[in-house]
Amino acid sequence: MENVLKFRESYDQKPHPYDAAPTVSITPVMIEGVTCYWFTPEDPSPDRIIIYLHGGGFAAGSIRTHGNMVSHFAKELHTKILFIEYALAPEHPYPAGLNDTLTVYRELADRYPGHQLNLIGDSAGASMIISAIGEMLKQHLPLPDAVVLISPWVSLACDYPSMEENAQLDQTLNKDMLQRFARAYTGNVPLEVSSPKKKSLTQFPPVLVMVGTNEVLLDDSKYFYNDIKNIQGKSRLSIYDDQPHSWMKKDIYKEASRRALAEIAEFIGA
Repeated sequence: MENVLKFRESYDQKPHPYDAAPTVSITPVMIEGVTCYWFTPEDPSPDRIIIYLHGGGFAAGSIRTHGNMVSHFAKELHTKILFIEYALAPEHPYPAGLNDTLTVYRELADRYPGHQLNLIGDSAGASMIISAIGEMLKQHLPLPDAVVLISPWVSLACDYPSMEENAQLDQTLNKDMLQRFARAYTGNVPLEVSSPKKKSLTQFPPVLVMVGTNEVLLDDSKYFYNDIKNIQGKSRLSIYDDQPHSWMKKDIYKEASRRALAEIAEFIGA
């Protein structure tokens, strides 16, 4: 797992491509032992909270890598966002990060009754949301009001056709890298247990799935949407032409990112 740890180190030290939104305050907070951060815009909705789950292959990612982007989400969506720094693999394999997510979600649901709770995640964070919904159903927890999945990684087996078909287009991810992340995340647990693709979903909140055409994970979004639309009528798949993996993280100001933020705002009612 040395390669995974080296990736985390370089990922965390990579310079941000743009600055944080200056009008959004960031406040650290511990929630039931889990490190989190509140992102508060100048004009937050009085009755909506977003929980954000970051990408990074379950083994990397933090406020250092995603904080600037999330600050712009808070500003544009006029909503307080709670950013969760869930436990990372390989030191903390499945289900450690998932348990952190559920712990924080349960606590927020208890603390803010009557609030609209939305979940947004990119890449592995979007994957974590799908797994969390499966666990919420098992534990009879109230589901979020809506979720947004940005470039989700759904099949940890990396077995969809776009994994090979888009290999030359995707400058961020590749099959070998994702398989290393999957091994680090699952540990001794089989993929049949840890992969969100294998979760038994009898219900799902309204969901917006967003993906770029240049991603090896393009089919993860397509196949997930084709399955979930039969369960949740308020499901939407938005495919962004000529966009890379998690494009909003790379450039929040370009037209495709502004359009994506507007679509998220419309979908959650912000």
